[in-house]
Amino acid sequence: MDTIPTKLEALLTAYEGHGADTIRDSLLPGLAREEIEQRCSWFPATVPEPVLEMYMWRSGQANDAWNEPFPFWFRDMSFCSLEIAAAEYQSMISSYGVDNTMELDGVLLRSSFPFAAFNGGWYVVPAEEHRLNVDSTFPVVCVLQGIDWYFHSVEKMLDTCNEWVRCDGYEYGDGSLDEEREKRIWIKHNPGVFSD
Repeated sequence: MDTIPTKLEALLTAYEGHGADTIRDSLLPGLAREEIEQRCSWFPATVPEPVLEMYMWRSGQANDAWNEPFPFWFRDMSFCSLEIAAAEYQSMISSYGVDNTMELDGVLLRSSFPFAAFNGGWYVVPAEEHRLNVDSTFPVVCVLQGIDWYFHSVEKMLDTCNEWVRCDGYEYGDGSLDEEREKRIWIKHNPGVFSD
């Protein structure tokens, strides 16, 4: 079974294959678990294990997507450095409030780690219990004009992104596939994600 770092490396290679020639150099070196935990003292819960694994591989990009020639995208959000994640966390909390939850699903934003962001939106991993209809302890939730469950796990997000990027017709910078194809791949890796 592929690990999170293996899946991240595959996504990086896929982006390079689409001409994102400086993307590898723009990613910060990975950090030791202890350093990540220390640098995330601002986060009021334990950093979720999948998030730790991501930052042990590479610690995000130093610049946000607006200031990066080749952002490292997870669909439509870019991989944040820990410093940017801290600022994005404060922005998310000030926008949505510390007690905001997905009403029925019990995801508390206060204890959700924003590892990717763009233009006032975030991908977060809840660090505490939730009631989402998924076997994963750590699903990926999108916070953007609402709070929505997007991927079963970080691993499934990476599988989905890898398949999207490797599709015929994918163009880096445009990043779009036709909506039907994108959704078919999304559901293939994350069954039930669009169910009410």
